[in-house]
Amino acid sequence: MDYSSLSPIDDGDEKGHYSKALQWALENREEENIKNIALSGSYGSGKSTILKTFQKQYKGTDLKFLNISLATFKEEKPKFNEQGTLIEKDKQDLLRLIETSILQQIFYHEEDKNIPDSRFKKIKSYSRKKLLFTSLEILLFIIALLNYFYPHLIQSVFKDNPLSIFASDTVHYGSILIILIGSFFLVYKSIRIISSLTINTLKFQNAEIGIGESVNKSILNHHLDEILYFFTIRPYNVVIIEDLDRFKETEIFTKLREINLLLNNSEKRKKKNIVFIYAVRDDMFSDNERIKFFDFIIPVIPVINSSNSSEILLHKKKKYNYDLTDTFIEDISFFIDDMRLLHNISNEFYLYKIKQGETPLNQDKLFAIITYKNIYPTDFVSLSKNKGNLYIILNAKLKYRNQEIKRIEEEISILKNKIKNLDLVNLKNTNELRQLYVIRVIEVLDNFNSFIINNQFVSLDDLLKDENFEYLKSDKLFYKTPEYNGYSCNLTYKEKKVPDSFSKIEKLVNPLKSYEEQELEILDIKSNKSSF
Repeated sequence: MDYSSLSPIDDGDEKGHYSKALQWALENREEENIKNIALSGSYGSGKSTILKTFQKQYKGTDLKFLNISLATFKEEKPKFNEQGTLIEKDKQDLLRLIETSILQQIFYHEEDKNIPDSRFKKIKSYSRKKLLFTSLEILLFIIALLNYFYPHLIQSVFKDNPLSIFASDTVHYGSILIILIGSFFLVYKSIRIISSLTINTLKFQNAEIGIGESVNKSILNHHLDEILYFFTIRPYNVVIIEDLDRFKETEIFTKLREINLLLNNSEKRKKKNIVFIYAVRDDMFSDNERIKFFDFIIPVIPVINSSNSSEILLHKKKKYNYDLTDTFIEDISFFIDDMRLLHNISNEFYLYKIKQGETPLNQDKLFAIITYKNIYPTDFVSLSKNKGNLYIILNAKLKYRNQEIKRIEEEISILKNKIKNLDLVNLKNTNELRQLYVIRVIEVLDNFNSFIINNQFVSLDDLLKDENFEYLKSDKLFYKTPEYNGYSCNLTYKEKKVPDSFSKIEKLVNPLKSYEEQELEILDIKSNKSSF
């Protein structure tokens, strides 16, 4: 069956590169002064899998692992007031909750009998055999006390027995032995009970003396002696802490680093060289803070991301016969960047697929909606209530379709008008168009004789050429005009600049269109754009 667990696996470090790095850091922790190690990577990169794999594959006896995970400790989402302003959460309250959770996981990891002097007591469960045995012990102790203080009660039982003197002595000395043993255990237990008591206040009538520690300090600091006692009496020397980065509070890392330092510097602790290993995200620390917090950092390269998730999905398709198109897989994989997310989508897809029965749905569409359900679960639930962003988009399909049809029809109408205008153009080529412009120029000139460009005579045909016509368009064209001198009776010629600008000539030719537009229409006709 196509089901995959979402939990971290214990064989995820195939080539053992991460395990070798961890092994080196832990073996050389004393020589290299490595006390705090970080596995740094993006969310879902496989940090938990690497740690679990390393613990399973470790065959030595030197390392004893204690795992702490805050995965079940809810990460608070940002809250906003009615004005939309972010409500700042109480940082100290959050830190106390985190520290309390860490402390609970440390001490609830062990049974009371393994940490007998701890002040943290848990509910004890007694079996019937143990309850019976304990009850008999207490009953014997009570009988022994009664026999010691009231010997005649027991002696009256054996008064008619020929061995009454022997039995009476046996019971008497046996009672003394039971009382001594019972008293020893009472004193022994009393010492442990008294040592676990914490007296914060002594009160004499109206006078009050406070002798306890302040409860306002950090939870971890307040119970530092308990933590020190725990690591002194228990063999753990590698503490693995996961999911601490989800709260985005670097202060807790500072406190844990201080505790690690105190544990390693304590004379009671017998030089265990305790190491804390943290699984943290790359963006947890800013700038160079990360290298200040940790003594050794192992970067974790994500096993899956949006660029290679298609390969894993294609492998699943081939292995489990998914009826998904390759094109769809390439498109949908862009939104899947986490292995657990991919496994969960596959699990749900398989379950939906086998429940379809004889009316199968389009597999691409089914996989797509399941992907949406996993990435946007809140909006997916709203969809069933005719609410949410996806519902608005689907419900507006007809509106968007009509708008698109209207837009396309408007474009068609514009193109048809352009084609109609092109059909009205009677000019065959650009030379004919330019001839119209040259004629208009000549009409506005007085006594025109010929055109002059760079002091050279230019014929009308030559003026229509591209390089020469540019002189007209750029208002740099000259012409020759005759002048008659009455005194000398001579006819002379002078060069004058065409007085009217090209823009003015354009309006004389066609008030509605520029030269460029008309030229473009002619070129369009030549390229058959007017035909369907």
